[in-house]
Amino acid sequence: MSDSLQDQLRALGLAKKTAGRKKQAVAGKRAKPRGGKRSAKAGPPGEMSLEKAYALKKRDEQKKAELVRRTKQEEDRKRRLLNNQIRDIVKANRLNHPDAEIARNFMFRGRIRKINVNPDQLKALNAGELGIVYLSGGYHLLTLEFADQVRAISAEHVVDLDTCDSGDDEEFPVPDDLSW
Repeated sequence: MSDSLQDQLRALGLAKKTAGRKKQAVAGKRAKPRGGKRSAKAGPPGEMSLEKAYALKKRDEQKKAELVRRTKQEEDRKRRLLNNQIRDIVKANRLNHPDAEIARNFMFRGRIRKINVNPDQLKALNAGELGIVYLSGGYHLLTLEFADQVRAISAEHVVDLDTCDSGDDEEFPVPDDLSW
């Protein structure tokens, strides 16, 4: 009875003979699965796998998005710099009076806008001696000298009061025989 169960089963022919303890020890230790990605079946040379193609596409999209983000940041930085320069000029030289009560209407960016002026400013504005500058949602009166300085920095901030839509007048001229 000193034989083990395995030896008894081998003697009866129910168990297979093994090459000894080495094989049992190796069989007991299982190889640990490695954590690498399984490569796709090798295709013809020159073709890349689908995973690589998606990775390249994702990297290209990330580069494009980063480029767009950087250009937007650069444009915002330049715009803030221009606005600060214009703000300095407007702050030092603005002619708006808080007690002005006459509304002067003008066209700016396709819409009718309004600025309040006093009678002297209205005369000077209509004569072309003053200019209007748009900054941060407000309209500011400046002398032409300072309005031209703002125009040199950024022309889109200065309201052009000389533009009038005379296209309708040219299309439909008033007849000479018309008397009022």
